Amino acid sequence: MLFKIPFATMLEYATRGTNDKAQLSKKICGNIKSGNSRVIERLIQHIIELPSEHEISRIFRGGSVLVPVPRSTPILEGTHWPARILAENLVAAGLGEKVKNLITRVSPVPKSSNYHTAKSRPNCNLHYDSLLCTPSLGFVNKIILVDDVFTLGRTSCACARRLKETYPDTDIFVFAAMRTRGFATTLEEIVRPSFNIMIYNPESDRVRLPD
Repeated sequence: MLFKIPFATMLEYATRGTNDKAQLSKKICGNIKSGNSRVIERLIQHIIELPSEHEISRIFRGGSVLVPVPRSTPILEGTHWPARILAENLVAAGLGEKVKNLITRVSPVPKSSNYHTAKSRPNCNLHYDSLLCTPSLGFVNKIILVDDVFTLGRTSCACARRLKETYPDTDIFVFAAMRTRGFATTLEEIVRPSFNIMIYNPESDRVRLPD
């Protein structure tokens, strides 16, 4: 059975872009990954300024639990964790009720950024097998998986699959600060709020993205 996961992104990031906005998107991406508070605050302000009827605004309403997407290796105490920093800032701004580490990376996977092609990067099942869902206390109405950068959707898809096993009746969404546009040579706009559905096919172990 196909597994559908709603996902949203706010900014776009052109890895191969050469125009001014593409270059700026790379700097913004680096700042978000480093936990730059001023850049994250601007990102959050863009979210707050969205119309109330926008899908992203709706996602963050209703007492959501924000779950940071794990890094490619198990988190050690004191490790820099961009998704956790982003989630904490979102909750501090009123976008979510609390942050919970419901997904843990129990074994490392190769870092996707070390590979240049989608085919060579870790597949969804490899991510899935390296993850453990830690049950929370009480009923969870809505979960938002939070990540810094969304590229192929494999990590967030694997996280969503694990969460759905433990919380079958919970609404699960994915939110990432930036979406990678790997084939774009130019970037017209960096702020591009987007809400879509990714579809996972368990038979082929592939995630299909709409655009």
